[in-house]
Amino acid sequence: MRTTAAVLHEVGAPLQLTELQLADPASHQVLVRVRATGVCASDVHVVDGRLPKPLPIVPGHEAAGEVVAVGDGVDDLEAGAHVVLSILPRCLDCDACRSGRTQLCSWGGQLAGSGTLDGTGTGWTLDDGAPVHHFNGVSSFADHVLVPRSGAVEVDPAVPFTAAALLGCAVSTGVGAVRNAADVRPGQTVAVIGCGGVGLNVVQGARMAGASRIVAVDVDEAKLDLAVELGATDVVDARAEKVRRAIQERVAGGVDHAFDAIGRPGALEDAFAVLGVGGTAVAVGLYATDAEITLRAFPLAGERKLVGTYLGGVDPHVDIPKLAADHLAGDLRLAELVVERPFADANDAIDELREGRTLARQVLTWP
Repeated sequence: MRTTAAVLHEVGAPLQLTELQLADPASHQVLVRVRATGVCASDVHVVDGRLPKPLPIVPGHEAAGEVVAVGDGVDDLEAGAHVVLSILPRCLDCDACRSGRTQLCSWGGQLAGSGTLDGTGTGWTLDDGAPVHHFNGVSSFADHVLVPRSGAVEVDPAVPFTAAALLGCAVSTGVGAVRNAADVRPGQTVAVIGCGGVGLNVVQGARMAGASRIVAVDVDEAKLDLAVELGATDVVDARAEKVRRAIQERVAGGVDHAFDAIGRPGALEDAFAVLGVGGTAVAVGLYATDAEITLRAFPLAGERKLVGTYLGGVDPHVDIPKLAADHLAGDLRLAELVVERPFADANDAIDELREGRTLARQVLTWP
């Protein structure tokens, strides 16, 4: 079939809306009509070359849509099902999968590195027959996509597509970091550095976990206001205050958990520096491949910890339906995070995110 996608041909260049030839779903693949896709910092990193990927490629990895057709071997999804697409397909056979850490599946990593759907081939081509690569098995900047069956998670159709899309990355990463990487407990204290699409969901995750104090840090007053609306008890305007001092003034002795939701070395260093005894700093953001951090060693004697997480450590097939249920129950608020834009605005959306001119999450939709 023919499909329209936003293709990156050259690092740093604008995406080009291009008609591609899309194959029928092969064994254990699913054809999905994309209905909504979020614009994430990871997509900007691909466009800018900070996250190197084979070119040409179709970015986009946070999306929801409806199943159009399935390949052989897929007997648990039917046409019309609403699905969230995930960048965490899994083989269930590698060491990571067998140990229960499916988010670190070696086969999924192979797909991410090769830009393919099965380790060898891609599902779409240009008119001259040249292959176009996939971004982490999703490539949702297109009106139709092929994905591995394990990368499509069925969700309750009562969840709007624009909200469901966020479950694939921003919500999974933010809430997952709270639940899985940090294991925040009722009454504990939290600092969240960076209140973009992911950081705001760290705030929500901390609220749902019963944190007694949630300190939100950002340079944008509107984002801080939204953080308060979603559960933050305190805010720090990083333009006007020194982050470390401000957090420690609000929570004497330091916080139990601090999250860097920006992906900058300095923010991660701040997160570690504001921990109380026994506290945990969580690296949530995506860092440049050559980024380095410098930490004082002595605080480690107080059993402070620095941990990493990939997409919040979630198992999409377990956690995404739970998050959808949280939303439908009114506990997880998503409508406030969505800034809806037409798909044709993809380049403008990327520019605005790069320049920090977005309030929460831009979500591209089709007519």
